[in-house]
Order: sequence, then structure tokens, then C-alpha cells
Amino acid sequence: MKVKYSMMSIVFSLIALTSHAAPSNDILKKITDQGVPVDALSRLVKFMDDYQGRTFQQQTYTCAKLPPESIKPCEESERTPSTSIVTLANPELVVIIDFSRASTEKRFFFINLKTGEVMKHLVSHGIGSGNSNYASRFSNIKDSRQTSLGIYLAGDTYMGKYGRTLRLYGLQGSNDQAYNRDIVLHGAWYAADTFPDSINPKTGQKFGRLGVSWGCPALPTSTAAKLIPMLKNGSLVMHYFGSLMDDALTGQEVSAPTTDRRQTAKK
Repeated sequence: MKVKYSMMSIVFSLIALTSHAAPSNDILKKITDQGVPVDALSRLVKFMDDYQGRTFQQQTYTCAKLPPESIKPCEESERTPSTSIVTLANPELVVIIDFSRASTEKRFFFINLKTGEVMKHLVSHGIGSGNSNYASRFSNIKDSRQTSLGIYLAGDTYMGKYGRTLRLYGLQGSNDQAYNRDIVLHGAWYAADTFPDSINPKTGQKFGRLGVSWGCPALPTSTAAKLIPMLKNGSLVMHYFGSLMDDALTGQEVSAPTTDRRQTAKK
């Protein structure tokens, strides 16, 4: 598809990885046997089946000091509202992040739908979702610094504060403001496996958790460097919290039921 750019709109199509048939039941079982939540995988596969080939209009922006095709963030004062159109194809590589699990667990599942291979990694959540080991609040609200639940389409990359960074386009009502909120996938020093044992200068105690972002899923730096090039331009990334997925579609804040809140005191 030919790409056309203007200052008020950017229309483009994201090309997914090599197209393939829907994963077999054996592959799906192999994936869930490795700890991937059954409900999350079912939701993701159904979404792919229902919307393959569909285009999604995104609220985005252009930057006064950057080329109109640039996807790199800029200051709010330099932004002009725009729209982009992205297309869901049929990726082989997808990600499910189970935000019901502690940040000290490897809750980032990097999944090959063709082979059933799963790699597990640490990942941070937004500070607005919980300044502790668990995330319990989520929304699509700008400046909330909260993680947004839902399914994202991976776009292209740019060089940001933390190195190579992956643009994410929210495909549901729970996350369709991802571009304007600059919710992206990146690496960060505070997502390293050594961070929980580091000392919080405010308390003199160990953090006991990964560091927190401003709403972005942040991976250990070396992990991000490896995975981001593999995910760009067409993979799907799902932010999952089982009991909240449907209610989150309003875009407003949703919170884990009291019985699900395993947060420690703020540190």
C-alpha cells in the first residue's frame, strides 16, 4: 500500500510477520502449559480471528520540528492532532503480559504462535497502577501514568531516552489513546532483575519490586534490545488482567477487586 503523509493525517499500513494459519489446539496447549493464561491466549486468538485484515483509525499527532512521518514523541506544545490508520495482519510473534502477577515474576510472555515456543521476561508497570510489586489500577486516561489493558499493534521503532523504542497502537477502547499517551515498549535499567534487591534511598530498605514507569511496559535493557526488532511492524502485545478486561473497555479507571489486591505498602 502506498503511504501518504500530510500535516493533519498519516495513513499507513503495518505489515505483519509472515502470514500463517491459526495455531492448532496442540500448539495452544503447548503455550498454556508453559504458564500463559488460558483466558488471555483465547482472547488474543479470537481477536486475531475476528479482525484479521481490519484497519483501525488511531488518534495520533505530528511534531512541529520533526518530519510528518516521524513517530518520535515531542513536547505537547509542538504537537498537532492527527490520525493514522493501521492494519492488523496475522503475526506469528505475540506478547501477553499478565499484570495480575507481581513485577518480580516473569510475567512478559513472548510467544511464537507457529512453534508454541514461549520465552518469559520481567516487565515493569506504570506508577499510577501501583507503586509496589503489584499493579491494581488501570486506565486509558492521559497523564494518569497508569498501565492500559488491552491489545496493541506494534508499529515501527525510534531512538528514545532508553534506546530503541517500539511504538504501540491501542486497538481497543481500553487503550486507544496509547499513541497520544506515548505508551511504548522500551528497555530500562529499573527493570533489571537486580533492581528489587537494590536499596530505596527513601526507606533504606530493599525495593522488593521492579522500578515503575509512566505507564509503559519496560523490559530489562538487554531483553528489549533483542525483542523489539522482532516485534516491530505487526506483532500484537496484550496487557492482561483477567477480571478487569471487559470493564476496562470503557477506558475509565478500573481496579482489581479487594480480594485480588496483593499490593504491599507503598515504598
